[in-house]
Amino acid sequence: MSAAIRAEGHTVRIPVDIRGEAGWVHAATSVDFTACRGRVHAVVGESGCGKTTLATAILGMLPAGTRAGGHLEYVDPNGRATALTGEGRAAAARTAGLRGRQIGYVPQSAATYLTPVRRVGAQLRETLRELRGQATAEELLDRVHLDPAALEAFPHELSGGMLQRAALAFALAGDPDVLVADEPISGLDPHLAQLTLGLLRSIADSGTAVVLITHD
Repeated sequence: MSAAIRAEGHTVRIPVDIRGEAGWVHAATSVDFTACRGRVHAVVGESGCGKTTLATAILGMLPAGTRAGGHLEYVDPNGRATALTGEGRAAAARTAGLRGRQIGYVPQSAATYLTPVRRVGAQLRETLRELRGQATAEELLDRVHLDPAALEAFPHELSGGMLQRAALAFALAGDPDVLVADEPISGLDPHLAQLTLGLLRSIADSGTAVVLITHD
């Protein structure tokens, strides 16, 4: 299995103001991590241990002023590496070009991910156009076992499990090489949790590197 994400000694410090004095939160320290295509990798830990910080770093979306040290990179199928950390606009532009296309993201709260006053189908088709995805909206919903009727629904008309699968469809719109799923089974009943985990397994089986973040 070829590596898609590599971290060596990756460290993240986030600036904070503590009673009027500048300080730093040690959000992640000396992380060594490799995510390979075709596998599901679980990042497990209690709340506040830095799991989401790792996901945010992979996506190139760390807060402004953050100090990221060590090494974190995305390696494409041809072996070309792109650094996911760095300073300035060049680093931000470099990682922005990967998001949605090479690296997909399933957010922790699917309900807040979608615009509440627009139908799911309109938002999904817009995402496909922006990312130049090859699949149709109907094909993406079929892939995540969601009825095509969901395309005509507003987000509040879908259940929690349906919203989670819809968010997964959005993450797959750009046919990413890496999929980062942040607590995708949080709040789901056991049956829906197993369905979601099965979907992630099938996505990995298609050749994607899946990074599953969970406290379970």
